[in-house]
Amino acid sequence: MNSTKSTVVFIVLAALVGALSALAVRGLFDDTPARTGLDTPKQSEAALPPPDPKALETQSMFASAIRRSMPAVVLITAQRVVGVVSPYFDFNNYRRRIDYMEVPSGQGSGFFIRKDGYILTNYHVVRDQDSFWITTHDGSEYRAQVVGADPPTDLALLKIKSDRKVSFPVLEFADPESLQIGHWAIAIGAPFSLSRTVTVGIVSNKMRNGVGVNLHENYVQTDASVNPGNSGGPLLDINGRVIGVNDFILSPSGGNIGLSFAISSEIAGRVAEELIAKGRVERPWLGVTLGALDREMKRKYNLPHGGVLIGQVFRNSPAAGILRSGDIVVKANGKEMVSPSDLQGCVFSSKVGSVIEMEILRSGSPKTVKVKVEKSPSDFFTAGQRRDAPLFGE
Repeated sequence: MNSTKSTVVFIVLAALVGALSALAVRGLFDDTPARTGLDTPKQSEAALPPPDPKALETQSMFASAIRRSMPAVVLITAQRVVGVVSPYFDFNNYRRRIDYMEVPSGQGSGFFIRKDGYILTNYHVVRDQDSFWITTHDGSEYRAQVVGADPPTDLALLKIKSDRKVSFPVLEFADPESLQIGHWAIAIGAPFSLSRTVTVGIVSNKMRNGVGVNLHENYVQTDASVNPGNSGGPLLDINGRVIGVNDFILSPSGGNIGLSFAISSEIAGRVAEELIAKGRVERPWLGVTLGALDREMKRKYNLPHGGVLIGQVFRNSPAAGILRSGDIVVKANGKEMVSPSDLQGCVFSSKVGSVIEMEILRSGSPKTVKVKVEKSPSDFFTAGQRRDAPLFGE
């Protein structure tokens, strides 16, 4: 019996000694530290890198440009005067009285271009409206009136009506020559009445024309999201300067798909100056109708890039006696004319009284002519100006 107990004790002691030996050997050859509850894990290999200084600088430029520009952008609420039949009977005229009141009829955006309260916006925001309320960045409201409009460019000018003198923050126009495709573009406005809304994109194209929305076209195209209510608001560069006035979008569904167009600062700045000075734009004209060359005419006259066909020449116009129906304008002031909008833009960008030199083909023979543009007849470009397609602010 005693021998059996001795055997069991010996076996237990041998097992214990073997276990201790194994642990000792492992400690000699295994350099992996033992884990305890107090151990701290190593730094994760997936830890975020430190912020990129250039990215932080760009982000700061965006925030700074928006912070400086936002106070100059306003919400425009348009109103119409409507007659409402009163429930009360007018005993003097033996009929019910009609009460007239102002009701909201549309909204858009705009921005201050002068400290004394001049606001630039789109013509289609103010068209056919009777009165306007301006809501500024701090929530203040002011009455405003239209002091000038230019339907061919879809621009209009409002002026704050206030008994007290207020100095408003303004935005400056950027140099159109410095704008490049790929530059940042920041749109600020009040889409769907959501004031102080900012969207960002890039300049998708510049000097875009031939879209067929306005008579005088020179657009900055962008993929910055623009929606109903953004009309008349500024499109800014990364420094907070105006590169365009948001005007319209192209979309098969009516929603934004990244095809937004703003009236270039080149046109907007010049039109704004004339509207402030005169209340209207004195636009030059040639007195001709223009047409595009078809494929057969391009092949016949070896004009692969196109040209501009002169259609009708108006009597007593600047072009009368100089241009003829059927002439093809190849160049104007040294620039190639590819489409009618190119020549139209060349004329509209000229000053009244200036001379445009044209290289033309007449019956296939090259010829150089000079035409002195004159002031257009009164209301020539504005008579009957209406839009059938619904646009922003309506």
